[in-house]
Amino acid sequence: MAPIYEASGRGGRVPLLKTLLTNVCRHECAYCGLRAGRGRAPLSWKPEKLVDATLHLWRTGRITGLFLSSSIPGDPDRVVERQLDVLRGLRSRGFTGYIHLKLMPGVSRHLISEAVELADRVGVNLEAPDPNIFSEICPDKGGFGEAVLKRLSWAVDEVRRARLRAPDAEFGCGRAGVDTQMVVGAAEDDDLQYLEVVEMLYRRLGLRRVYFSGFEPQPYTPLERRLPCPKSRVRRLYQASFLIRDYGIGVDELAQILEGGLLPNVDPKVALARQTPDLFPIDLNTATYREILRIPGIGPVNAKKIVEARKRSKIRRISDLERILGASLARGVLPYVHLEYKPLTSYAP
Repeated sequence: MAPIYEASGRGGRVPLLKTLLTNVCRHECAYCGLRAGRGRAPLSWKPEKLVDATLHLWRTGRITGLFLSSSIPGDPDRVVERQLDVLRGLRSRGFTGYIHLKLMPGVSRHLISEAVELADRVGVNLEAPDPNIFSEICPDKGGFGEAVLKRLSWAVDEVRRARLRAPDAEFGCGRAGVDTQMVVGAAEDDDLQYLEVVEMLYRRLGLRRVYFSGFEPQPYTPLERRLPCPKSRVRRLYQASFLIRDYGIGVDELAQILEGGLLPNVDPKVALARQTPDLFPIDLNTATYREILRIPGIGPVNAKKIVEARKRSKIRRISDLERILGASLARGVLPYVHLEYKPLTSYAP
């Protein structure tokens, strides 16, 4: 059965063929079920077979794209060359679907450049938030800065160059940017470490997306007795990372809501609002776009709706707000906004 994965996209769920080129790996990452010496049956795609399978699923409407990664049986350049054989085969046979390619740590820059030309999104998994944890859980995968961070930086630069060469490309050319992923909870860590590297990746390096994978113990690995990472922790890290990426909120501010080094088990935006009660209630008729974004429940889309709506008429009543946001959301933000006429029912943030 084809490994079809329902990815989340802005337009809804996106069906992708998600697969490894091979499950054979020479590395001994402490958390990974595919680590060297674990005794799994070796499985690999021949590039031409994967091209045929992808094209069949795409042409029959079962998928809209391909997510291709790989374990690393040997030289990372050789692995990426075989991945590129797949991408070359697809594009040469008329495939215009989405391609997300996970590159290997330590890969050469010229291969990153070609990958960007062929794929819509590329990435290299960072795995850990700092060099010490990286060395602990990925002891033989190369240096954190050299093998991974440098490659992410190269990928971002190659995407910029590709977009300048072909700004209107309908597929490929890295049009969906660069991403990475970190494993959360595989070592003694805290949320501040992840948030600090997220801020660096988004604001200094220019990544499009940072993913978090909660640690799950795998049998016959060094960490098989370690407790799994709570799903709630991963969810809060995602929420906080979006505040950094999309809302202009810095790590220094998020650090103030940490409890024992971890984000509280509440939406970080709500926790920040409780930490800064002097900011509320906000007057929607005079507040800046950034101030409106601070309201729990209000994202960039709805903040822009408010800014546009107040150009036509003042937002004075709950009914005005309901017309802009819908009834449910409008009542949810009442504790944080100033209206001239509020309903008699009391609300508490």
